[in-house]
Amino acid sequence: MRRILKDTVRLVTITLIAGVLLSAVYALTKEPIEKAQLEELQSSYRSVFSQAAGFEEISLSAPIELDGYSSTLNSALYALDGENNIIGGVYSVTSHEGYGGDITVSMGVDSLGRITGVLVTSMNETVSLGANCQDEEWLSQFVGISFETGAHSGAQSDGGIDAISGATYTTEAVLDAVNAGLGVARGEYSDLVPGVIS
Repeated sequence: MRRILKDTVRLVTITLIAGVLLSAVYALTKEPIEKAQLEELQSSYRSVFSQAAGFEEISLSAPIELDGYSSTLNSALYALDGENNIIGGVYSVTSHEGYGGDITVSMGVDSLGRITGVLVTSMNETVSLGANCQDEEWLSQFVGISFETGAHSGAQSDGGIDAISGATYTTEAVLDAVNAGLGVARGEYSDLVPGVIS
């Protein structure tokens, strides 16, 4: 009985010490991790809206399901010039229609309704096929597309994008997310998030 009690006390002591050490490590690393994540987000905002001097978050009570797009708006920000005037918006949108699951994009839209940049920030698509949705050259096709035409497959027309070879689902998922972001910028969901197109 004594041995069991002794072993129990040892086990509880070791568990308590491990818990205290884990708490200390968490406290030490929490702030640097959050700072690195914020810097990564800011970097993605700058890469899709390089003309902006800064960004101001648009408060969302929760992610917004975007009816008609199979997508979710995760976050929205105003893109600001050097005098804090709104010159567009930056959006993080997740399409739920990718071949490998969700695909999240960051995108910028200026106040004239033109896409300033698109970046795929998260995806689980097939290597050498759908994963090519992260290719800079492919994403550059979106720059300049306006809310009037929207983005769609077929490079021969206004707003047309060359599909990724062998990755129809991935292409359509990215197009869905981009068009959902254009819809938000246009003010389709103005009761939940303000549009930025003047």
